[in-house]
Amino acid sequence: MATVLDIGLLKGFTDLFVWILVFVIVYGALEATNVLKSKGLHALFAFTITAVIVLTGGGTNLITAMAPWFVVIAALIFFIFVLASFAGADMKDMPSLFGKKAVIWILAIPMLIIMIIAWTQAPQEQPSTDGSTAETPAPEQQREFVGVLRNPKVLGLVLILGISAMAISLMASGGGAIK
Repeated sequence: MATVLDIGLLKGFTDLFVWILVFVIVYGALEATNVLKSKGLHALFAFTITAVIVLTGGGTNLITAMAPWFVVIAALIFFIFVLASFAGADMKDMPSLFGKKAVIWILAIPMLIIMIIAWTQAPQEQPSTDGSTAETPAPEQQREFVGVLRNPKVLGLVLILGISAMAISLMASGGGAIK
């Protein structure tokens, strides 16, 4: 049965999401610090770092385990800022309320703890035996990204999104108007 909110297929896109996340973070950090003084070099360096992190087996698992916790921390920080702004504090004065070095430590310590916990909680493969035989079954193969793209649900979604995009484009330009 087809459902509108079926997010089970998103697991197949994990590698792509991790790739984009790492690239954006590394590129943004390089642009903010302007270390290499060139956007092209920043993009090349970010691509290289992303490839090294994502193409190693443990990098994707580590980032996938850490990402939800970083979202929770970001949400908490956002709500603290909103609460402080309701209390009358100016957003420009927020780092000075805690002290500039304290802000770094307040962010760095939870991130370090999250990274250590995610690193130690990596999924461990346990060989399981079948009750009827003493053989150990082979571990299940993870679906490849291309296999997910050929899934009928994904192809249907792409078709619906394409039709919707064309309809919006025609309505916006007036090209589909009946005269």
